[in-house]
Amino acid sequence: MKIVSNFNELITNSQTLDGYLRSQVDPEYDFALNLIKKGTCFVAVGVSGAYKFYPSRFIGYADNSMDAHLNNVEKDGKETNPAISKILGAKPSINSILNQEYARYCEALGFVPRDKGAFGTERKFWVIEK
Repeated sequence: MKIVSNFNELITNSQTLDGYLRSQVDPEYDFALNLIKKGTCFVAVGVSGAYKFYPSRFIGYADNSMDAHLNNVEKDGKETNPAISKILGAKPSINSILNQEYARYCEALGFVPRDKGAFGTERKFWVIEK
């Protein structure tokens, strides 16, 4: 799959995930929840002091969808993270405040997050304030 190359592609993918969550229709809803549960690097989008979190391995591929993501056997944050960093002008970083916001977001979605991201690593975040 093609890696994102601009800000609009990130936003399009975030809107796709938002749509899956809003619909609450499986299998898309469960897919979106699992991405958020298992993620390690997230684009945190803040609007009026509240944040939503988008996993880099999903939003880092252009025109992504549940079907495309599930069929992408080569998906890897080692590809998507540098692309997102280039677009946003920064690398993801550990941020205890955003990690707390992530926990609040997860609880609002109906689950308690794990203490750490995949493979026991600390979560990292890029931030976009709208």
